[in-house]
Amino acid sequence: MMETSQQAPTAAPQTAVIIPHLDRLADTAACCASLAAQTRAPALVLVVDNGSRAHSEHELAAACLTAQILRLDTNRGFAGGVNAGIRRARGNPAIRYIWVLNNDTICPPDTLQKLEDRLAAHEQLGMLGCPLQEGPAEQPRHVSAARKLARPGMRPVPAKNTSDFDYLSGASLFIRRNVLEDVGLFDERFFFFFEDADFSRRVRQRGWQLAVAEDAPIVHRGSATIRHLTELQSYYYRLGHVRYVRKYARFPLATALPPFIFRLLAEACRFRWAALRGNGRGWRDGWRNG
Repeated sequence: MMETSQQAPTAAPQTAVIIPHLDRLADTAACCASLAAQTRAPALVLVVDNGSRAHSEHELAAACLTAQILRLDTNRGFAGGVNAGIRRARGNPAIRYIWVLNNDTICPPDTLQKLEDRLAAHEQLGMLGCPLQEGPAEQPRHVSAARKLARPGMRPVPAKNTSDFDYLSGASLFIRRNVLEDVGLFDERFFFFFEDADFSRRVRQRGWQLAVAEDAPIVHRGSATIRHLTELQSYYYRLGHVRYVRKYARFPLATALPPFIFRLLAEACRFRWAALRGNGRGWRDGWRNG
């Protein structure tokens, strides 16, 4: 593992924020506005447009005046979009931290300062997650950034505590630059799901620590839990799960089959035929294409 030196917190801009974006202009604009109000300014806010069709590049730039825009011709998925942004950000040698942030999040003004200070104070800490607040503003639901892969089947579930978890939710990942240079980028075979589980595992395998910044919750307009998925979402979820199991499980088929059968039965009982088809196609392509 690469060595790092502990440094005192500094107010100098040293964080690049990478925001993957696809079509949802209002969400991304609100996210960028919250970053513009940070008490410690980021060095760069980079919105990676994953081939949006709902608006023009000019409209996106006008909605996110304090951000730079990196437009991709096609949708490369979460991992592909994030990687494109990281490559751009690493061209600035002053960048010490990369903050991968969902476009449907809103960050309180002191969030970045807390995250930077936490990593600066702990040299073996490689990556931080942020707790998520979802639902109505008057009664938000707390969702932990810590996730477990439950047995059997490596099923993603919320961790009961932040001292025993398998990975950090990809809605907000605050990463030390040295970690990326040591571990590499996100695995782009995970198009939309399980890229956070895979990256967290690789970070730990290299000896870095993961943690949740409990004092830095952020608002998440989406949902970190898997409930009712569209056909396309179901496809990418099952595809990602199969690929993750094939990469890490000792007995991949025996691990992947029980949750797949359970999901098929659950969708059939609720007459969700689109989700049923998506799961079936994801299962097929996960084993076919690796």
